[in-house]
Amino acid sequence: MTEAARHLALHLGSAVGAVTTICVVPSLAAVLLGDHWSLVLLPVAVAPVFFFVGFVWRIWRWIRTPVPFRVPLTTGQQHGLASVTHSRVGNPRSTLDVVLRVSVDVLLFRPLFRATTTAPTGLSQGIAPWLWLAAMAFHASLAVVVLRHLRLFLEPVPGFVAVLERWDCASPLFLPKLHITSLLLPAALLMLLARRIWLPRVRVISLTSDTFPLVLLLAIALTGLLMRHLTRTDVTAVKALTTGLAAGILVLPERPDPLLVMHLWLVGVLLIGFPFGKLMHMPGALMSPTLTMANVNRARRHINVLNPKVETLQYADYEATFRERMIEAGLPVEGK
Repeated sequence: MTEAARHLALHLGSAVGAVTTICVVPSLAAVLLGDHWSLVLLPVAVAPVFFFVGFVWRIWRWIRTPVPFRVPLTTGQQHGLASVTHSRVGNPRSTLDVVLRVSVDVLLFRPLFRATTTAPTGLSQGIAPWLWLAAMAFHASLAVVVLRHLRLFLEPVPGFVAVLERWDCASPLFLPKLHITSLLLPAALLMLLARRIWLPRVRVISLTSDTFPLVLLLAIALTGLLMRHLTRTDVTAVKALTTGLAAGILVLPERPDPLLVMHLWLVGVLLIGFPFGKLMHMPGALMSPTLTMANVNRARRHINVLNPKVETLQYADYEATFRERMIEAGLPVEGK
């Protein structure tokens, strides 16, 4: 086995093994506990608390982190002569330009169109359309799926959720209805995972912290798809359980559903680990100085907050203090 194969087997195997353990152990424990299977859901019930506290803690740390230098990443022409076109998105100079840049980069993944590829003659700028397509499909599908799940937590169901479900319906021939995002989400995750396995340069830098979130999200999507279309989990019982958990009341189904237990535990692990892993790049991108600062280095002074407080002395005070020594040394002095 080559070094690259060992690297892949170690990190991808660790991710798959961890997700498999998360699926098997709680579902098996729920079956063995019988009437007391509600104990298995206790970690899931506290997962939102970990998520909220960890999320606020990370944001607070980022807010308190000083920015010693103005370090915006620029990818376009700086504002200058009127005859030279200024790139407002690539080189922002005002708050409005920064808002425009952040919106385009975060919502449309513009950086993926500036991929640097290694050509035989050296470095070249290229486009990664498949990566951009997979990233857009994944994030958009995940957002729609999360919004659709509000049906399980809110009563009455918001009107926009019903509209979203109608738009997301792939075919009314299935019962229950098959949603486009139910297929698009795992497909996009498989594309992103295949990219980390297939491309040698990406594979060699991929660690367990990179593959575990992809495998975890893929398991969440697949268990949800199986519950809806294979085992036909009782949606009414699930809604009673989720609304009860949100209110701090445990309303259990009559018997444990292994797929439901798997799904809930996977989501619980995702919520607990979200603030402390690489998935936190979602709010982190909005707080990155390289993205959210305007390039006005030549027009406005940026004060380094890390500079120590130094007591300064004006020249007139300096001369008044050391005047006699300066005259004795033959140094010129001002005034008499």
